[in-house]
Amino acid sequence: MDDHHTVRRLGEMIGAPRESAASGRRPLANARELLRMVDAAADQPAPIATEPDAAPPRRRRARRPVDALALTAGVLAVVSVVAAGTVGAVQMATASPAASSLQALEADEAAIQNAHQSLVSTRDRILADVESQGADAAGLRAALVSTSTAPDPASSEEGALIEVTDAAALTTALAALDTYAKGLAAITVPELPAEYVRPELDEDSLVEVGSAIDAVQEQLIAGDAATVELRTLRSGLDALRPPAELAVAAYGASFPGAAEAAIARYPDADEALHTALSDAAAVVGSSNLWSPAGISAVERYRDALVAVAADQVRFEVDRQQNQGGEQPGSGNESGGTPPSDEGTDPPTESTDPPTETPPEQTPPDGEESP
Repeated sequence: MDDHHTVRRLGEMIGAPRESAASGRRPLANARELLRMVDAAADQPAPIATEPDAAPPRRRRARRPVDALALTAGVLAVVSVVAAGTVGAVQMATASPAASSLQALEADEAAIQNAHQSLVSTRDRILADVESQGADAAGLRAALVSTSTAPDPASSEEGALIEVTDAAALTTALAALDTYAKGLAAITVPELPAEYVRPELDEDSLVEVGSAIDAVQEQLIAGDAATVELRTLRSGLDALRPPAELAVAAYGASFPGAAEAAIARYPDADEALHTALSDAAAVVGSSNLWSPAGISAVERYRDALVAVAADQVRFEVDRQQNQGGEQPGSGNESGGTPPSDEGTDPPTESTDPPTETPPEQTPPDGEESP
């Protein structure tokens, strides 16, 4: 490669050399070095930095037309707020201490009226519950006692009774009912604070209004104390019934066992009557004896037991009659003793020895018979 060829390539790549003012300037001395640099640049071209695309110009939002109605509403709202603030400030500036105290008094009076109504309602409920529960306990006790015995069909004595239920369970239930009734009778409802009535006062006098507020506060404190006392009384009342309910429930649960004992005591009664007695006992065991339905179930059990006892008596009478109609000796064969006819006295034999009559003798002639 000669120098002329090199110069021509340089001219093609970077253009013809500019003519300087000093035309007599010598060309580059090291042309080979310059050629090497150009070849290196051609082998490893550097990326040409380009300027980023300019962002599109932001579009300006069109100006909304003025809404006269909205503007008027906004102005009126601002005016209202300013007027309300002004009125409030004037009222605060012109309000008297007595007027503010009167408002506090009215709020306390409303609170004490509500508290008094609550006290009256609680007291009335307690009194009503004491009365109704006392009547329930007395009625249940009487019913349990009246259904615990029945006339004995096997006895001819007047007033003879048979036990219908488990006597031990009955005694426990009656004792629990007696304790329950005594607890109810011991409840005393306290007197309530008198209903509040505002006294005559000068509403423009701060002193009188303040005195009325003090009186209301004292009555509120008394009402709070009465509320606590009534709550304690209510808790005591609610604690009286559960022990009695448990004892009565245990009494009802004893009926199936009592029915089994009665069936064993009257084994010869009709089987249908035994079944009816067992069914009646099951109903009693699953019933609430505090309700009329529970007492009715106990009464049906009592009647069923009386029917079983009466049928046992009938069976025994029939057996005795059958044994009385058998031939002599048949009772001995069956292991029994033949009954004797009632009302007929058997002939009695004399225990004295028999007397003999001597033969009649004929007297000799000439003698008279004695």
